[in-house]
Amino acid sequence: MALSAIPSRDPVTSLLETLAKDKDALVREAAIVSIGELKDAKLAKTAEDALDDAVPEVAFAAARTLFQLKQTDGRRALIEIVEKETKAKSSFVRAKLRDVSRRMKRPKSAFVFVTRQGIGFVPVPGVGAGFSALVSLVGDADFSARATALLTLASDNSLEVRNVIEQAFTDDDWSMRAAALQIASSRNERRWRSRVIPLFEDTNRRVRYRAAVAFLRLDQSPASSRPTAGAQVPLVPPKK
Repeated sequence: MALSAIPSRDPVTSLLETLAKDKDALVREAAIVSIGELKDAKLAKTAEDALDDAVPEVAFAAARTLFQLKQTDGRRALIEIVEKETKAKSSFVRAKLRDVSRRMKRPKSAFVFVTRQGIGFVPVPGVGAGFSALVSLVGDADFSARATALLTLASDNSLEVRNVIEQAFTDDDWSMRAAALQIASSRNERRWRSRVIPLFEDTNRRVRYRAAVAFLRLDQSPASSRPTAGAQVPLVPPKK
């Protein structure tokens, strides 16, 4: 992990290629995570090879790192994890990655990545749809690997990812629904307000509370006229 603080041009970073093949899975995962932190596209091949790793946490780290490096395979792999093997495209998904969401215990590195990524989510002051809400969500012991992958994709504005997020609003997994609400709030996607309303009566209280917060967030002024950080914003009650 210390190597992730070294400039990518430093020759010592070549050690990451060796560590990514270490016999210890924790070392392999740390090496792959560090490659993502360096954002050095020249090391993408090492992460791509790790998609075949037998340990699901390492395969997940590889998918996330490729996504950070803006590699198409990274986004595709994360989407496959979200969609599970029921919709997986056999032409892309490796057999070992196909059921990663069922076998993976959410790795600490994934938690750290998602919460750090969440720092970029700037909510309207006073609404509370920001960083603390994100930390609370991913810190839940029942939060799934699929939902973690969905939050990782939150910064992607492609139509493909948008469709995946929209499907998550009605997913059987409560954490997927909660993740979709968090993304809607963070991205200020006002067009999704109609998808939020049915979740006011969700069977899971964690989803219900976030639905209420998300609606308040999305019921504010459009993003184009959104006030700058620090401005006082009155809460608008839900329309009846």
